[in-house]
Amino acid sequence: MTLRTEIAIESASAWPTRIGAGALLVLTLIVSGCMFAEDAEQGLYEYKQGNYSEAASIWRRLASRNDSTAQFYLGRMYQLGEGVPADLEKAAAWYRKAADTGNPYAQGNLAVLYAYGRGVPADFVLSYAWSSRAAAGYPKWADDLRAAAFANRDIVAVKMTAPEILAAQQLSETLRR
Repeated sequence: MTLRTEIAIESASAWPTRIGAGALLVLTLIVSGCMFAEDAEQGLYEYKQGNYSEAASIWRRLASRNDSTAQFYLGRMYQLGEGVPADLEKAAAWYRKAADTGNPYAQGNLAVLYAYGRGVPADFVLSYAWSSRAAAGYPKWADDLRAAAFANRDIVAVKMTAPEILAAQQLSETLRR
C-alpha cells in the first residue's frame, strides 16, 4: 500500500465521525434557531397584548445574542417609552446595533433620529446615508417605508452642501446591507 492510499483510507474512515459531528452541529443550529424564533414570536405576542415589560425581557435576552429584530424592537420601546422609561439615547444605541447588522427598519429609524438630533447629535450626513441604506434594504412589499426613507433623505439633502451629499452617498455604500 502506498502512502497516498493509506492517507485516503484513513481519511475515508474518519468520514462517519465528521459527518456525524457536522450533522449534530447543523441540528443544534436549527434547534437553537427555532428557539430564537419562538422567543421572538413570544416577544411580539406579549408586545401586541400590551405586556411591554415581558416583551422587553424577551427581546433583551435575544438582543444580547445579537438578534437584530429584538434590538430594533428594544429601540422602538425606548423611543416610545413602552414598558421602559423613554430614553432616546438608548433607543439610538439599540437602533444602531440593529442597523449595523443590516436591519433596514432600524436603519430608517436611526436616520430620523440623526435628522432631528434626538438621542444623538444631529448629523445630516449620517441621516442621509442611513436613509439611503434603509430604502435599499426594505423588502419589495414595503413601498411605503421605502418612500418614507427617500423622503427623509430628501428633507435632509436640502440642508446639505454638495460635498456633504457626496460624502453621505459614499458612506451609504459602505454601510451594512
